[in-house]
Amino acid sequence: MQEQKMEVDVGDPVKATNLLRLIKQLLLEKAYDGVRMLFQSAQESERNTRLLPHIAMDLYHDVCLENISDEVNSQEPELFNCSDELLKLLATYAPLQELMLELMERLEESSSINVFGAYLRALQVVLQRQGRDKPQAVEWSLQSVFTRLRELPLPQYLTEGYDEAQARLIEQNEQVENLLAHYITVGLFRQPLRDEILQDVRTSSQTFRDCGLNRRNIFTCFFIQLLGRPLALLEMSHVKEDLTRTYVQQVTESLTQDVSQCLGDPFYLLNLVEQRARWLRKLDASKGVYEMSCRNVFLIEEKLPLHAVAMYYHSLFVGNQLPANAPRIYAPLFLFETIVYLAEVLLRQQEPPLQYCGLRLVEHLLSTLQNSVPTSSLQLDVHKRFCEALCKIVGYSPQVSLRQLGLHVLRQFILAFDDHGKYLILKNLLGTLQHDGLMGYLGGMYKDLVNKALEESGPLPEVYSGKLFREMLLLCVCVLPHDVKSDLLLHSDRLCHALNILRYFAARDKTDVTGFWQALPEIEKGLLDPLEKALNFSMAHYKAYKERVEKGQSASDDELMQRQLNMLAVNISNSGMAGGDAESKLPDIGRQEKLDVLASSITSLETLQSLYLRASEIIEQSTRLRRIANPSNA
Repeated sequence: MQEQKMEVDVGDPVKATNLLRLIKQLLLEKAYDGVRMLFQSAQESERNTRLLPHIAMDLYHDVCLENISDEVNSQEPELFNCSDELLKLLATYAPLQELMLELMERLEESSSINVFGAYLRALQVVLQRQGRDKPQAVEWSLQSVFTRLRELPLPQYLTEGYDEAQARLIEQNEQVENLLAHYITVGLFRQPLRDEILQDVRTSSQTFRDCGLNRRNIFTCFFIQLLGRPLALLEMSHVKEDLTRTYVQQVTESLTQDVSQCLGDPFYLLNLVEQRARWLRKLDASKGVYEMSCRNVFLIEEKLPLHAVAMYYHSLFVGNQLPANAPRIYAPLFLFETIVYLAEVLLRQQEPPLQYCGLRLVEHLLSTLQNSVPTSSLQLDVHKRFCEALCKIVGYSPQVSLRQLGLHVLRQFILAFDDHGKYLILKNLLGTLQHDGLMGYLGGMYKDLVNKALEESGPLPEVYSGKLFREMLLLCVCVLPHDVKSDLLLHSDRLCHALNILRYFAARDKTDVTGFWQALPEIEKGLLDPLEKALNFSMAHYKAYKERVEKGQSASDDELMQRQLNMLAVNISNSGMAGGDAESKLPDIGRQEKLDVLASSITSLETLQSLYLRASEIIEQSTRLRRIANPSNA
C-alpha cells in the first residue's frame, strides 16, 4: 500500500493555526470530549482534518510529546488518553519521515508499557502509510521496537537458569509480567501490518524467492528476532504435562504462526542455516566484502540471529506449531542434519534456558528418525562440534536437570547412528574428553552395545570384535594417565567403570568371540599391574597420614588434604549445590575434619580395591575354565 494521498487545505494556514490554539485551549480547560468532537463530528471532521498537515508536527511537539508521559498518565489519565488519540490521528497527516524518526527515538526511550503502547500505535499508522517504499526505514523503525524489548530489566535468575518450581511461577514476576505485556502490545501492533504483507503475492515472473531488502523479508526477520532473547529466556517455563497455555506459549505460538505465514514454507530457512554455519562467507574489508553487503538478508547475523532461528524451529517442532500445510517432502535425515546446526548454536549460548531448548530440539528430532543415521553423516563437522558442546554441559553445567537431560540426549544421539557411526562417536569422545565420570559412562555404553550384539544371532559386526574392539577396549579400560603415580581418587569413577567392563567381558566372552582375551596382556600391563601397585601405595600413604593427624604431626601432608578438599568443592559445584566460587581456595580445617576426609578417602580406596580384586578373581577363574575347555591353548 503506497502512501495515502491526503487532501490539504493550502488556502488558509491561519485556520490551521487557530485550530492548534483551540485544541490547546480545550486541553487546558480539560474539555477532552470537545477535542474529540473536532475530528469525530460530521460537521467538523472533514474541515479540521484538511488543516492537520499544517499543524501536525506542532501538535506533536506542543501537545503529544509533553503529555504522553508516566507522570501525566498517573495524575491526569484523561489528558494522557486524549493526547494518545491525537498522536494516532496526526500520524496519518504528519510528514512521514520526520515523524518516523521522532517515534523511533521515543520508543527506545519509553519508560512504561503505556508510553510504549501510545508511540507504537502511531508507528503502526506510519508504517501502513509507508507501504513498500523505503524498506530500510521500515527496518530501522522495527529495530527501535526490538531495542526497547531487549533493554527491559529482567530477573537475574533468567540468565543463570532456574528449576521447574521457579518455572511454574515465572510469569508472576513483575519484570517478566512487564516484558510479556510489551510483547502482547507488539502483537497488536504487528497484526494489521502482517495482514497487508500477506496480500503481497509473488508474480508469475518471479521464479525465485526475493531474499533482498523488502518489506516482507524485513518483517519476517523482525518476527524471528522477537522469538530470540529476551523471550527465549522464558522457554524453560514450558512444562510438558501442564494443560494450561501460559502467556509465554501464547506469545511464542502467535509469533511462530506469523513467521510461517510470511515464509510460506517453514523449512525454507534450513538451507540457509547450513550455508551460514558450514560455508562461512569470507569477509574482506579491503575488497568491500562485509557481512552487511550480502544481498540475502537471511544470511546476515545482525538481521537474523541464528539463535532466534533456532528458537523458531524449537517452537515448530517441540511446541507442535508446524502448519498443517507444511511440505512433507523433506526427509527426516535432512531435517535432523540441518537442525543439529541450530541445536549446536543454542548449546553454545551462556544462558541455561537456551541450552535447554537446544537439547529439547535435538531430542524431538531424534524421536522422528525411522532409520539409523548413516556413518557418512559424520563427515559433517557439526556433529563433532555438537558433541563437544553437549559434553561440556553434561560434565560441567551447574544445573542438575540440564545435566540429566543432556546425558539422555547424548545417549539417544549416539544410538541414532548405525553400528560404525556409534563406534566412531564413542572412540572420538573417549580420545578427547577429560571428564572421568562421563568417559566412564561412555565406556559402559560401549560395553552395553557389545552385549546387545552378542545376544543376537549371526556374526558380530566389525566394530564389536577384532582390531576395532581391541582399540576401543584399551581406550575404555587403560585409564591410568600417570601409571603408578596416578591419583586414584581423582580418577575413581572411570576406574570403577573400567573394572566393571573387565569383569563383564571376562565372564561373558569365554570363547573369545570379541577378541577380549587377545587384548588381555596389554590390559594387564596398562591397567591391572600398575593399579595393584598404586592401590597398595595409596592405601599405605593415607593410613599413615591418618596416624600422623591423630598424633598432630601432619603439617607436611596438609597440601594433599587441601587438594582433596578443592576437588570435593568442584564436585559440589558441578552438582548445583555450591553457593560461591568453587575454584577459590578453601579455608584450613581442624583435626576432626581432616580425619573425616581421610576416612572417606580410605573408604573410596577400599571400594576400588574390592572391585579390583573381584575383577582379577573373575579373570583368573575364566582363564582356568578356558584352559580346561581348550587344553591346546594352555
